[in-house]
Amino acid sequence: MKHLANLISLSRVFLSMLLVPLRNHTGIFIGVYLLCGFSDVLDGFVARKTKTESVAGARLDSLGDVFMFTAIVLVLYLRTGKELAAYTPILVAVVLVRLLNVGIAGYKFQVLVLGLHTWGNKLTGLLVYLAPLLVMACPPEKVFMFVCLVAILSAVEEGCIHLGSRKLDLNRKSIFLKE
Repeated sequence: MKHLANLISLSRVFLSMLLVPLRNHTGIFIGVYLLCGFSDVLDGFVARKTKTESVAGARLDSLGDVFMFTAIVLVLYLRTGKELAAYTPILVAVVLVRLLNVGIAGYKFQVLVLGLHTWGNKLTGLLVYLAPLLVMACPPEKVFMFVCLVAILSAVEEGCIHLGSRKLDLNRKSIFLKE
């Protein structure tokens, strides 16, 4: 029970790696996709309920998010091609800002930080998760633009938090809330 939340986070890493090869097997893809999303909600819930929250667990959760985000972007790119290709510069900007944040946190706090659990990052994660479903109902370019805008704003917010903080708080909710 002590490691259950971490095992759930690790399962998201492995399940996310299956998404790209399963993209053309709709039924299986949707099942694995839903499991990935469910695991993202479940790991934190289990950690809080079992009082097993940890820095390692928070990092595993962030690692799972990185794998899932990457898989979703690849699947969207392979499915929509030209529509998403136009957003490559902003996707690259988001990745570069995220990498800069890792560098800032690594230098300042002497630890690898893949992401904070801010409201902005949570909203970005939710929108990225919903993006494959949203492009079925809305024009892909509108979905991509909105998701990219939220993603870049949350990445910049995280960088500002790192720069303005004296100590690392992986669970800081917003730049507008004090440490």
